[in-house]
Amino acid sequence: KGGVSDVAGGGGGGGGRRREEETVALSQFDLQGRMIELGAGGAKGKANKGGWQDGAPPKKKRKPENKIGTDGKRDGYFDADLEKTDLKTLVQQERMGTANDFNANWAKHVMRQGAKFETGDTDEQFDMADVSMQAYESSQNKARKGKQRDEILRKKAVSAHNRMEKILANCYYCMDSPKHLGHLVVSVGVKCYLAIPSIHHVTNGHCLIIPREHIIATTQADEDVQEEIMYFRKFLVKMFAAQKQGCVFQEIVINLEKQRHTVIDCVPMPKDLFLDAPIFFKKAILESDEQWSVNKKLVDTREKGLWRSIPKNFPFFSVEFGTGGGFAHVIEDRDTFNPAWGKSVLCGMLGEPAQVVLRAKRAPLHVERSRVEQFKKMWHRFDWTRRLKGGDLHAKFQQKSKSATAT
Repeated sequence: KGGVSDVAGGGGGGGGRRREEETVALSQFDLQGRMIELGAGGAKGKANKGGWQDGAPPKKKRKPENKIGTDGKRDGYFDADLEKTDLKTLVQQERMGTANDFNANWAKHVMRQGAKFETGDTDEQFDMADVSMQAYESSQNKARKGKQRDEILRKKAVSAHNRMEKILANCYYCMDSPKHLGHLVVSVGVKCYLAIPSIHHVTNGHCLIIPREHIIATTQADEDVQEEIMYFRKFLVKMFAAQKQGCVFQEIVINLEKQRHTVIDCVPMPKDLFLDAPIFFKKAILESDEQWSVNKKLVDTREKGLWRSIPKNFPFFSVEFGTGGGFAHVIEDRDTFNPAWGKSVLCGMLGEPAQVVLRAKRAPLHVERSRVEQFKKMWHRFDWTRRLKGGDLHAKFQQKSKSATAT
């Protein structure tokens, strides 16, 4: 079951609420893309009427394994089963609370033995420590832990599904979201679209390249999304170059856990100022963030590109100048890093008051529509999405492609 929602009661005097159950297919992956093995624990922990597990009789109690070699040195610390378990499984069991509690199992074993239990000397106790505490765990307890693990995994999957549904419903950049600002869209591609920002509008011509899919960072995007982003960037550079301007592209990803939709800001500036932009940002990045950092403060993306320079699950700030690459910075202190830091640097370069620009509220609707219309007039000649199916240049572009193929 995917989730339970409260729905207000119908008309009349009854102000009660009824609960509606919604059945959905849960994803086998969590919000971080890690696989959730639903139903894995119950199969292993299922006991039959005889108290046996997996239809087999209980195994005899394991004798202590000799971990001391012929040279008198210890060869190991755990039994064979525990040594075969990988670290990822052990960490998952520990986080979910289904890992074996060795002290509790040992205490129950002592209580079951009662007066028959013999402590032995210190050497014998250390030898007994080599035996896995799973040998002292009852079959009922093992079955309970298997079911408990499955239940925890299902609850986590339901929670992740509900959280993701809430994130998508409240996203301003997902085109299917009820909160999407459709009047700010300039042109729509296959994987991305171009829009005008609703807040933090730095200067005329400021626009956003936004993936249509809910992606939290372009470093996690597929190749076709990255290719279309570069296509938008290519034609934006051509458009501003025709006006004797350069453009700077920025992306900032601070908190990956919040699953915020990523955007790439494109801010134009005069050509002479654009040539000095790498110097401004290089100095600003080297002076930013904490004094003692583990990662390299300045990462040059001109050779490898952003997607090969920054790992997928790292928060980062990137700035690129036209189509020639730029710099990136891994954010280590997410609590103190200012999300509008890159725009404040641009405001300083352009002579705009950063405190006014970055604290200003949304412009009136007629102002936003006016900005979109002005940008569409500039973009019309360079709008490559007109070649797509449904565009006014699609038939002409198809004919041109066929003639080129024939020759």
